[in-house]
Amino acid sequence: MAGGKLTPRQKMINMMYLVLTALLALNVSNEVLNAFKIVNDGLKTSNSSLVEKNDGIYATFQKEMENNPEKTKPFNDKAQEAKKISKEIFDQIEAYKAEIIKEAKGIDPESGDIVQRDNIDVATRIFVENGGKKGKDLYAKLKSAHDKFIAASGNPNFPIPLNPDDVLKGKKPDLVQKGWEYAAFNHVPATAAVTILTKFQNDVISSEGAIIEHLIKQINAKDYKFDQLAAAVIAPSSYLMQGQKYTAQIFVAASSKSQDPEVFIGSLPANAKKIPGTEQYEPIESVDGNVAGTPLKVEGGKGIFEQAATAVGEKKYAGVIRVKNPDGSGYKLYPFSAGYQVGAKSVVVSPTKMNVLYIGVDNPMKISVAGVQQQDVIASFQGDGTLTKNSDGTYTARVKTPGKTVINVSAKVDGKPSSMGSEEFRIKRIPDPVPTVGGKLRGGPTAAGQLKVQSGLVALLENFDFEARFNVVSYTMGYQKGPDYFEERVSGPLFNSKIQGILQGLKPKQIVIFDDIKVVGPDGAQRKIPQLAFKII
Repeated sequence: MAGGKLTPRQKMINMMYLVLTALLALNVSNEVLNAFKIVNDGLKTSNSSLVEKNDGIYATFQKEMENNPEKTKPFNDKAQEAKKISKEIFDQIEAYKAEIIKEAKGIDPESGDIVQRDNIDVATRIFVENGGKKGKDLYAKLKSAHDKFIAASGNPNFPIPLNPDDVLKGKKPDLVQKGWEYAAFNHVPATAAVTILTKFQNDVISSEGAIIEHLIKQINAKDYKFDQLAAAVIAPSSYLMQGQKYTAQIFVAASSKSQDPEVFIGSLPANAKKIPGTEQYEPIESVDGNVAGTPLKVEGGKGIFEQAATAVGEKKYAGVIRVKNPDGSGYKLYPFSAGYQVGAKSVVVSPTKMNVLYIGVDNPMKISVAGVQQQDVIASFQGDGTLTKNSDGTYTARVKTPGKTVINVSAKVDGKPSSMGSEEFRIKRIPDPVPTVGGKLRGGPTAAGQLKVQSGLVALLENFDFEARFNVVSYTMGYQKGPDYFEERVSGPLFNSKIQGILQGLKPKQIVIFDDIKVVGPDGAQRKIPQLAFKII
């Protein structure tokens, strides 16, 4: 699963796959299983892009067959053989994936993941048990596809991503002796097994692409023909903060190694005309090549333009790229224009649930600065509390004392820390909970039987967005018996045997009051909440 020329995206996916595979030996947590789904989704997206790219190369083969069939046919035949090899092994792997998903109870429509994604028996049963027949068969087909791809390339040392033996690299000798299928699938969670198979599919399509791209180059099908050129502008960002520099690459889309173009910043030629439906301009023939403007430094066929963003607002610029004709008879001029937006420094600090911070609970927050990557944002907390940055870039605030606090935000701009501003927040205690008996009864006319079956007092926190719980510490139960009124003090939330006895003897028209109810919440502070009064009916 290595080798060949890979895109940066594929290299990143491969690295994530290797890391996640290593994590399987340590601990299969939900985070790891979620990560496998993310990698699998990324691989499937990459596979779709690779298929589209390969289809484009096959279309080029078709055109070359129409224009020069005699020269193209030997290479086209090998390309079609590579296509056939790829489809056969891809479809076989897809069938194995479907079998794993079926055995693991299918796909959960809500999460989009396998229902029993952590099941470590499914892949083992399919590929390892019963002599590992299907596992050995898969390895044999992958190995055969690898050898056929190499043969189609015409180069015995041609590098391709597909190499099933990579599974055994770095494995201990005793694991290698148990077989390829054991090393690849034994006790591997279902979602990981599907990801492994998707990775094999990615290797297959990548190998197919490497082969056919190699073959198409053998007939010079991708030689550039400079009959039409247009100016192009690439900039890292079109939105900047004050103090940053605007950097752009201005170049001709197809350039020559033998002659760099000349790039001038200034103004558009008077006879510049836009190509209909685009932001590009038509090339201009010029005998003497005279242009106005300041010449830019040119590197690798690209003009490098830098301009300090000193004022807020929209900025525009224009110029000309000058290229000498191959025969030396004059020049072609390629006008261009572009622009960017400069914004004032700004900072956004917003709690994800409400506009205050509560004592005793985790307060999730999002803190960002426009135009700055999340890893370059730095936030700090003033006062009695903490502000922790999480792995996903969000923050968690913990506060202790009612009042106000300030969150200061800075960011790295051009590699240097710069203050972005601050925001003030109110700090509050969590609201008082509501007293109930058994989490259901809230006072008023109540049948004696309803009270008798309850086990104690429950403090409910209602209409509050955070997960928080209050525990009843103590309370006093008062009850009327004849002309007299009695009270019993109880520690904890439950009805003790004496309270239960009183409840069993309740009669209609008696009054029962739960008073002096004290509770403790997440902040650890004890507080008193309102009483409960019942009239027995």
